[in-house]
Amino acid sequence: MLLPFDALEKIAWSVLVSIGFAVLFKTPRRALWVVGLLGGVGFAIKTILLRTAMPEQVIFASLAGASAVGILGLYFAHRVHTPPIVFTIPAVINMIPGIYGYEFSIGLIQIVSHGQANQFDFNYVMQIVSYGLKAGFIMLALAFGIIVPLLVSNTSTAKDTTDVHQVIREQVIQKVKTIGRKRREK
Repeated sequence: MLLPFDALEKIAWSVLVSIGFAVLFKTPRRALWVVGLLGGVGFAIKTILLRTAMPEQVIFASLAGASAVGILGLYFAHRVHTPPIVFTIPAVINMIPGIYGYEFSIGLIQIVSHGQANQFDFNYVMQIVSYGLKAGFIMLALAFGIIVPLLVSNTSTAKDTTDVHQVIREQVIQKVKTIGRKRREK
């Protein structure tokens, strides 16, 4: 599947936006390439899902992109020896719903500033509420997408670990031992 040029251009811009925010957040230089990669991958997943499998489902597409960033962030934390939150936050900033937040804010300002002088119809007010809810749910999806992999993985640190596969192997062995102990206790 080939993406149209405009989608590829947006993905390239998302890489630059992610790196720019990482520089503003003083992310270590050794992790900047990871931020760019994760920003591009997350935005690409969101874009591909919106154009193919989930048109009009921006909340779920954002959740999928942010989840990919969160999972890949765990992997690269061990490769770059940096906590994953350092490069996952700048990587999802490019997926923040700017247009929905803007339309919601402008709509609220119009309603408050015009007051009783202009009566707004029900559909206009519902459209403003819809923009606000979409912006809020997308922000929640981005937060859950980053945080849930961190909570589920139960990794305490990336320091002094050079082999990610060894860490995963140790966690799997520990889980198997725990399950075996619980079965023997029954």
